[in-house]
Amino acid sequence: MFRLSWALVLCFLTLTSASPGQNGVHSASAEVKELLLIQRAEKGDAQAQAEVTHQAEAGNPQAEAALGDNYEYGFWVPKDHTQALAWYRKAAEHGDIGAREIIGQMYFDGKGVQRDFAEAARWFRCPKPSEAILASCKEITYEDLPVGAVQLLQKMKCEVAKDVREGRSNYDDGSAVDLSGNGKPFYEICCSEAAHGPCGAVVIGNIDGGWKDLTEKRGLMGFSGACNGFLVLDSQHNGLHDVCLPDSCSTPVGNDTCAGPEIWQFRDHQYQSVPSAPQK
Repeated sequence: MFRLSWALVLCFLTLTSASPGQNGVHSASAEVKELLLIQRAEKGDAQAQAEVTHQAEAGNPQAEAALGDNYEYGFWVPKDHTQALAWYRKAAEHGDIGAREIIGQMYFDGKGVQRDFAEAARWFRCPKPSEAILASCKEITYEDLPVGAVQLLQKMKCEVAKDVREGRSNYDDGSAVDLSGNGKPFYEICCSEAAHGPCGAVVIGNIDGGWKDLTEKRGLMGFSGACNGFLVLDSQHNGLHDVCLPDSCSTPVGNDTCAGPEIWQFRDHQYQSVPSAPQK
């Protein structure tokens, strides 16, 4: 239900922010109607379930993605990752951007398919990944950080208390990742809590004998697993590997499409966002 709930929120935002023209309102209304139908199906409405299935078989990308979601989690059909992937692929082929990202995540996690970072990057529309670095990326907590790293986070006013009674963050998560390619760990880790959704994260590393904040000025959102949403690339600049952020848009095109995911390159002692050429 999580994916659907957020889809409904986004759709209502689209409806309320639509231009005064009737076409925009009608389009948003139709999408909301479709999402409400899917929600009824997931709550057990047999007639809605039959209608969603019928629409998916007729090639409706929204219904195809919904059916994939249901097969993945077993809402009203048996769990079946093979079927889930098949329906997500159909939705992606018919233009559903969310389905592309879900497929990419399935390959990144090895969920229902053999883990394949290159295939994940292709679905995410990211350039060639560094498979060795991604395979070695480890999930950590604040307690795994060196003293110097903790001191830097405290100086940055990040929530790094180790005891809940001291105000410990609910987002005690991060990644130890070899961005230099020489075995030296850098850290992508939660810094601040959000009112809802993912945490505000940062990237820090020991460079030239001192711990430094390397985060791109636009910031980094979220953490949900080792290097999840933080795809380290094969290419590098000034000694550190580039990074692709599948969940962050480089250049929005229109209301609900994106030219490609955000790419970070290390320049002038900090990561900087650069225009990305979407991968096919």
